[in-house]
Amino acid sequence: MQSYFSVQNNNKEWPENGLESLQSCPVCGLDIPLLLHKELSDRIFLAPGKWTMYQCGGCDSGYLNPRPTLETINLAYETYYTHSVHDTSVARQDGIVSRLRRALVNGYLNWRFGTRYKRANYFGIVICWLYPKFKNILNRGYRYIPKISTDASLLDVGFGDGSFLGLAKNAGWTVTGVDSDLVTVHAAKKRGLNVLHGGIETLDDISSHFDMITLSHVIEHVHDPRAVLRKAYRLLKPGGIIWLETPNIDSFGHHRFGRHWRGIEPPRHLVIFNWDSLEKLLEEEGFILKYRFPQYEGFTGLSAKSRAIKSGTDPYQSKQIFSDKFFGLIAKFMIYVNRRHSEFVTVQFVKSDIKKINS
Repeated sequence: MQSYFSVQNNNKEWPENGLESLQSCPVCGLDIPLLLHKELSDRIFLAPGKWTMYQCGGCDSGYLNPRPTLETINLAYETYYTHSVHDTSVARQDGIVSRLRRALVNGYLNWRFGTRYKRANYFGIVICWLYPKFKNILNRGYRYIPKISTDASLLDVGFGDGSFLGLAKNAGWTVTGVDSDLVTVHAAKKRGLNVLHGGIETLDDISSHFDMITLSHVIEHVHDPRAVLRKAYRLLKPGGIIWLETPNIDSFGHHRFGRHWRGIEPPRHLVIFNWDSLEKLLEEEGFILKYRFPQYEGFTGLSAKSRAIKSGTDPYQSKQIFSDKFFGLIAKFMIYVNRRHSEFVTVQFVKSDIKKINS
């Protein structure tokens, strides 16, 4: 029986004139390439091509070489998740337990992020502090944005389906989004969100404008990460915050699954950082570290998808089994010992020490 991957992908090739070769690491600039994975294929969204990933002998970041050009990278997104039709309506559950759960969540969100959800039970604040895992899930969904007391502006680079822009708007932020995917831009505009088509360079005519910039699983997609961070620095006000999350090449998941790890995702993931390489790049561009947010729960879900990739089945139809949960406990212990094993690098940096908004 043919696998999901072989049936759907048909081993299509990437256009030869749509590739570019790198002479050095796109993160640190050193030319010390160490072969990491070869003959990689997109087993998630089934883009064409075979890919080789190298690991820099200087900063240990991974990167594709050769890689798609800026002019052809859109071929990798033709079946991306943001192109799927989603039902964004939430079915209301009117049971007593469901209403209480929603009220407890709203109570915490109103207190922590300044949202104004009705039917809020502020005992949810106590519940979240008693159960840190639950609190961390909520905080991560809101990307740890500060609670604001005055007008503040937020830019989300690569906003995807726009769900976070909606959350930040509900918390009182004036939000703007940029995304190079025209399909997602049209969808977000229909939802009434203020979004622009293009990358962060679309905002070339402004500077020192935003109080916060977020990049959630974006920096690994861009051809020139340094240029993106340099532009972000210009766009932030003094004291402004930048928040990033990206796959971690030193993660327990990558060590366990290797070339089948969900975080590789060729050819959309052009660069894969570790904690040190991303933090160093941010510091070189003038940012100051404020917080690190190691995610202790990230392995189990990625494990199920990585198993599916390895077996050639649809990773979005995969279900967690005992081994995912067992190794998830091992991963959690390793991350507690050393955050470098977490599935993602999640950090918050600031432009300077000036405090315009409360954190």
